[in-house]
Amino acid sequence: MGDEEAEKVKDVAEDVGHAYGEWFRRYMHTFTRRFFEWFFVFLFGYYNISFGWLMAPLFFLVLRDKRAKEKKMKFDIIQSIANADEKDILQEIQRFSNLPSWVTFPDMERVEWLNKIIRQLWPYAGHYVQDLCKFSIEPSMRTALEEYKLSGFKFEKIILGDTPPRLSGVKVYDDTSRHEIIMDMDFAYAGDCKFEVSVSKFKMGIKDLQISGRMRVVMKPLVRQIPLVGGLQVFFLNNPDVDFNLIGLADVFDMPGLSDILRSIVIEQIAHMMVLPNRYPIQLVEDINTADLKCPSPAGVLRIHVIEAQNLMKKDVGLMGMGKSDPYCILRLGAQKFQTKTINNTVNPKWDFCCEFLTDVIRSQAIEFEVFDVDDGPTKDDLLGRANLDVHDIWKNGEVDMWVPLSDAKSGRIHIRAAWLDLDEAASSLELQLEEIRALQTSTKNPLHSAVLMVWVDSAKKLNNIPDPFVRLHVGNSQQETTVRQRTNDPVFEEGFTFLVRNPRTQELKIEVLDHKTNQLQGKIEVDLNVLLKERNLEILNEEHTLSGASGGLAALKLNLTLRILKTALKKDDGDGGPEEKGEVNIDSSTPAAITESISPTSPSSAPQPTLATPIPPKETPSIPVPADVSDSKSAPIKESVPLAEQSEGPGVVTDAGVLVKSESKVSEPSVDECIDEVMSSAASPLMHMGPSVTSGEDSSLRQRSPNEAGVHGLGRIELTVKYGPRNNLVTVVHQIKNLPVEEDGELPDPYVKLYLLPDRSKDSKRKTDVIKDSCNPKYDERFEYAIPSNELTQRTLEVNIINKKGLLFLQRSPKMGQVLLDCGLLDANKVTQWYDIAPAMDDDDE
Repeated sequence: MGDEEAEKVKDVAEDVGHAYGEWFRRYMHTFTRRFFEWFFVFLFGYYNISFGWLMAPLFFLVLRDKRAKEKKMKFDIIQSIANADEKDILQEIQRFSNLPSWVTFPDMERVEWLNKIIRQLWPYAGHYVQDLCKFSIEPSMRTALEEYKLSGFKFEKIILGDTPPRLSGVKVYDDTSRHEIIMDMDFAYAGDCKFEVSVSKFKMGIKDLQISGRMRVVMKPLVRQIPLVGGLQVFFLNNPDVDFNLIGLADVFDMPGLSDILRSIVIEQIAHMMVLPNRYPIQLVEDINTADLKCPSPAGVLRIHVIEAQNLMKKDVGLMGMGKSDPYCILRLGAQKFQTKTINNTVNPKWDFCCEFLTDVIRSQAIEFEVFDVDDGPTKDDLLGRANLDVHDIWKNGEVDMWVPLSDAKSGRIHIRAAWLDLDEAASSLELQLEEIRALQTSTKNPLHSAVLMVWVDSAKKLNNIPDPFVRLHVGNSQQETTVRQRTNDPVFEEGFTFLVRNPRTQELKIEVLDHKTNQLQGKIEVDLNVLLKERNLEILNEEHTLSGASGGLAALKLNLTLRILKTALKKDDGDGGPEEKGEVNIDSSTPAAITESISPTSPSSAPQPTLATPIPPKETPSIPVPADVSDSKSAPIKESVPLAEQSEGPGVVTDAGVLVKSESKVSEPSVDECIDEVMSSAASPLMHMGPSVTSGEDSSLRQRSPNEAGVHGLGRIELTVKYGPRNNLVTVVHQIKNLPVEEDGELPDPYVKLYLLPDRSKDSKRKTDVIKDSCNPKYDERFEYAIPSNELTQRTLEVNIINKKGLLFLQRSPKMGQVLLDCGLLDANKVTQWYDIAPAMDDDDE
């Protein structure tokens, strides 16, 4: 027993000694650290070193620690979503909201089966990713970093990890060409990958890579042999969200400012490879048109005019408090980016900036506008607001001109004019486009273009000295290059390029073939673009051009050259908003001629096809008898107030009383009933579905007015565009109002439009247009947005009030001139732009 107790005492003594030793070590570590911290502070004071040298690194260390915690939290959330099943995700979402499962992905199909397949295939994807990084990403990164005096970029280690990418939804378009299949995928990757690289003998790395965005896969062309698809085009519609953590030496750069520069380089390289208009092509079948797969023709060109902005936020602090801002605007469409000049010391800048975007995809893409305030120093420029315009809306309307409110901002809006330009094969369209450009150049000094040149560089042959060749192309100030081919006299490039051309009559295409190792010129070609204007379909295909300046004179370059003239587009869908087509007859639907045309020729009621109120000879003119029941309950406003009275001579015309005079020709009464019913239902359909109804007692008093003039209530009509956007936002555009009534004393009103998204009447729900002075026909073209989940849409009503802002200061009177109520759950996605009759105001709340 004594030995056992002695052993226990010895063990306890050893434990106490270890505990004391551990405590002493911790104490000495803390003491030493504190000693050196205060010692350094003492040295700073002893040598009169500025206190800023001490605070600056401390400030950056605090910011770096805060940023690292935010990134880790974001990464953990995304990774948990990537690893979770769809059922678990839906359950978590429904814990915090009452969303049914089908609302979670409203326009996307859930593909959990595909995610399971990807999870099984992921371990086998390593070799492909290694080849992709080595042969595609590494050369482009090496070239990009050389601009920053960093050479020798190389991948040392590539580990994909165990977490695969996830597709949260897939949408397949069913109204495309029968030769292609288009799929949109919501792509998200937050994996445990690790990439180590070396740059200028320094080793660094990236881990915890995160990429998310909308990816599109185009399968084209469809062929008659297995695998039935000739090739794939994979690309992001817009720049994806990218984030990562740095390891090794690069960890020093993981702080505000430096990390943003590195991140922008990575995003730029991704955009250069697979963000529109760049695509990542995959050829699956040999016998297909490679040019069409790797470099398809653009769909058109967007001409954007950023005119001005108003009421921007004040970000610069002055001596007396808040000052003004130094705003500039950045425009983005996919990988394309433009920036306006900076206007100093103003919150109402006028940029008058014009630019043009090559557009490959019409659907699911939007032009992004970001307004910033310039800040001197290392800090980032302050955001003043964002806005966007849907490419499909511009394509459909041909041209839009509107004020767009800025989101992520307390105040501010931006004035944008956008036009869609089609690509035309007719050389005769060039002069018209040049005239349009000359007219636009009077208001903006930015260069505009009249044509698009597409160049397909196929191959070269019989070059000298076994070079590492690449091709450099110039049109004006624009320059593009092919990738380098290693050690070959007969390189095959198969790359396409697209240039905007100011004037093909005066410009030329310059092509140089260079050796990448020695930068020695192998030969060059100069093509006058005026030659293409004389070619059939404005193109030269599969022609070999001899390289001038090449020794031996045998070197040649095979090219395809295609020129397309820009042509201002007309609206794509009549009756759905947008500018009126040229040559289209503007017929007022209230006139008898319009009523006649509106009756379907195939319907039984239109068999006699009477002509109403048309100045034709009396003996040839048929007439329509109007029964008493029609004139009482169904008589539409089919007479204009003044012009038709002057034409009421002879049978079959409208008299001053608005009643048709009976002629000798006879038409059955049911036919007239059905005709008038059809005309009235089509003319007043927005009112019947969205606005207050009209009683039969009011109908007789309204018979003297046309619904296209002043509406059924005599208060005018308003043109609105209302649609639910893909970003869960309700977009409302107030275009114009027609035929508002004058005041009782004969004065013209000062109208503006005020909107509420009911049942919310708070300040956050209110939107207002500008006041138009002294006008019964004001035009606004102002756009407003409400962020609203799709499941709440059926519970909301858009209240559109027309207010008369007449008077000065406290003496002004703001009566409601009328209103329109739109049930957001009944919006027609096929008719987003419509005219609505203004109804009497339901309430008179104070303005």
